[in-house]
Amino acid sequence: MYRFFINSDLIKGKEISIENPTSHQIKNVLRMNEGDYFELFNNTGNSYKAKIINCEANLIKCLIEDQLKTIQDGIEINVYQSIIKISKLELIVDKLTEIGISSFTPIITERTQKKDIDSLSENKLKRLRKISIESSEQSGKVYIPIISSIKRLRNLDIGSPDNLDIVFYENYEYAKKLNYLKNQFSDKKSISVFIGPVGGFSIKEIEYFRSKESIVINLGNTIFKSDTASIISVALLRNLISGNLD
Repeated sequence: MYRFFINSDLIKGKEISIENPTSHQIKNVLRMNEGDYFELFNNTGNSYKAKIINCEANLIKCLIEDQLKTIQDGIEINVYQSIIKISKLELIVDKLTEIGISSFTPIITERTQKKDIDSLSENKLKRLRKISIESSEQSGKVYIPIISSIKRLRNLDIGSPDNLDIVFYENYEYAKKLNYLKNQFSDKKSISVFIGPVGGFSIKEIEYFRSKESIVINLGNTIFKSDTASIISVALLRNLISGNLD
């Protein structure tokens, strides 16, 4: 069943109207018509089955028939990604939304390249937010990740007792293996994941993380590209949390 995000209250038995661009996609791209069903969600954790009752040129009217059973991702994962090329950030947001994250924040670190910072305009951030919506629709998520504005690493709130801060970094003598995290989640409400830029975090930054009691994790002998590291690390965390890596 096709899924669409709509910024509206969804209540069983209620009729709602869907305008462009979603109505265009339903009517003209997917060729759906009166009597067809699709799924709607509105970022509240719920999902609903809706039936088209009227198709107009730029407007779709539908009836909310049933609330559907949904699966939650569990503990929140918030990703802090050092800014890299915008095309790579788009890929990261797409894939991390599929895996399941709560928020994505592009950050400036010591080795972040100025040209990449300058290219991440407000319009590009809007593009990332659009990608997160489309990926949520496709992957069956009921929450859309928050795409935050650019922040500097040193301005972030790191070290909250309710949060587990994890830094993925290679070739560091104090780094732990992934399995070390197995018993670290039980009393935490959320996880923050920090991914470095091209060239990685500096040693000074790693020492800063350690001073905030962050856990530094080494993913093995391979040195991954920043975008690959982001996707792999969150996927591994999700599986570790769910017990699939026991």
